[in-house]
Amino acid sequence: MFHRHLHADLAPDSYTRRFLRKLWRYPDQLRLKGSVIPAILPIVLATALYTYLIAKAYLDWGYTNIAISNSIVPVLSVVLGLLLAFRANTSYARYYEGRQLWQDLNSNIRNLSRLVWCSIPERTQNDHLEKMRCMKLLLAFAVATKHHLRKEYGCDYFDLDYLLPPNWVPAAADDMDQYGKTNDRDTNGKGTNRNIPPETGADTDGTGATSTSSMASTSTVTHNDSADKKPLIRSMTHRQGSSSTDRGPGNSPGPLDSSHGDDPNDLANKRDRRPAHQRKFVCDEDLPDDGFTEMSLPLEILFRMGLYMAQAKTAGKIDGIFSGNIISHLNALNDCLAGLERIVSTPIPKAYTIHLKQCIFLYMMALPFTLISALEWWIIPTVLLSSFTMFGIDAIGAQIENPFGYNTNDLPLNQFCDSLRKEIEFTVYHLPCEVTDALMVGTQVL
Repeated sequence: MFHRHLHADLAPDSYTRRFLRKLWRYPDQLRLKGSVIPAILPIVLATALYTYLIAKAYLDWGYTNIAISNSIVPVLSVVLGLLLAFRANTSYARYYEGRQLWQDLNSNIRNLSRLVWCSIPERTQNDHLEKMRCMKLLLAFAVATKHHLRKEYGCDYFDLDYLLPPNWVPAAADDMDQYGKTNDRDTNGKGTNRNIPPETGADTDGTGATSTSSMASTSTVTHNDSADKKPLIRSMTHRQGSSSTDRGPGNSPGPLDSSHGDDPNDLANKRDRRPAHQRKFVCDEDLPDDGFTEMSLPLEILFRMGLYMAQAKTAGKIDGIFSGNIISHLNALNDCLAGLERIVSTPIPKAYTIHLKQCIFLYMMALPFTLISALEWWIIPTVLLSSFTMFGIDAIGAQIENPFGYNTNDLPLNQFCDSLRKEIEFTVYHLPCEVTDALMVGTQVL
């Protein structure tokens, strides 16, 4: 039968040639980047040297009594294979679960950004400012979760600091010493952040303090190709400056405006991190604050966004049904955060890991004695390949056990956050938040 293929059914010629060229130049069998060869190469070479000494002693030095029966190797191989299979399967299950949880987190942030941008009205300039800060906090939650999973505590990072509201000192700001560092930075005009690269695109004022802009700019912003390489939307205010000019006359500060009662120079805040407006009522039943209470930054961001939604409901901007929908998405973000924390804080039991490594080590130490009489000098490449396989499977399980680090085989969290940043930037720059004929207008540049 004659089969007719449409052009759409076949891969483009250029793509096919490019794929074959890449396959010819970089076969997976010869790849070092992304493999575990650099991690296991020292112990594999040490095992080969150990096998060479045994072969030398048996063949040249006359120690023929070191050879033992080969009947013990099959039994140990089966048991060790089961242990390695369990190790690899458990590690990959953690890797795959981490990817699923991050995808759920990404999906909920997309839903929240759409609901906030399209459904919360802007009646005053302060409404627009708080809405912009909420959009930034949605992205800040993903970035803060990334740093939290990597045990990079604090908020002094180039991809996170500009997303937080001005004058907001979170509980995750490096404990009590962060207040002193922040105070020195404000007083001397010099920052202490060693994580900010010179190409972040931030402006520097005359005092040497790095300034970033807020998302609440009312001027027209041009979206060009260079915006993809720079942090999110530029602001009107300094990160550590006062935000009193952002509020219109008669507008009271909301939960995203922390210019009151959260000054690091306030002695009360050095003893108690809670802002002054949160200590309006006190009683004898209050929990004691010993100064060491804290909360992770992603969870604190969720609380701040929850307060913003409660304020919008109280002000009549949203109804109860919409508020319940928002709360369900915030709860889903909290569930994703708890699941990711569970993966990081619950590794494979140490006893199992130690016992597996000890079994592999003893197996490789005993293997040359059982094969030396039959293979003679061929024992060296045989044990070399066997050790490469055994130690390699164990190293793969160790690498993907925690998929949130900086290894080549870990999840690309930086790319995930950058992709989310571009989506939120497109929403803010190009999609109108309030229109009367949404299906009759095209994409706009705000």
